[in-house]
Amino acid sequence: MRPALDKIVSLYKTSPVFQDLVETAAATTLAAGGQALLTDMTPEQIAIASAAGFGAGMVGRPIVGRAGQAIGGVIDRRAPQSSQRLKEVYNRGEGLEMYPKELREMMMAKMGPYRDLGGYAQTGQLLGRGYGDNLAQLAVAVAAPGIFGEQEQ
Repeated sequence: MRPALDKIVSLYKTSPVFQDLVETAAATTLAAGGQALLTDMTPEQIAIASAAGFGAGMVGRPIVGRAGQAIGGVIDRRAPQSSQRLKEVYNRGEGLEMYPKELREMMMAKMGPYRDLGGYAQTGQLLGRGYGDNLAQLAVAVAAPGIFGEQEQ
């Protein structure tokens, strides 16, 4: 069991796609729970909405992440000294001392794949990846009851 957990932790630390899978699955589960509790959708409808939400999230994360990175890259080029200072802060993990070790490691893992980017490009990439799936999944979760709610069974 421990080697499998170590592999999962290692993948999370090194693979943005694996991070996307884990985090999008968690958000999908949360949306499905909300639909089960707050709507009259059938389990089949929730399953279809969940699949659509998961797909939207997996597509939304990299697209919005790249958009954020591009915007941050523009700022990096216009403010190179500030960008470098921000990058150094990120790479040292400053400001994370107040969090438990495991959470600090998770937050540093999210930064790892983007260490070669400028500080603002890192920020844009992380914000885009962090919220791109949420926006896409929220849109699907909110629309699903209206799409499925009118159908007769």
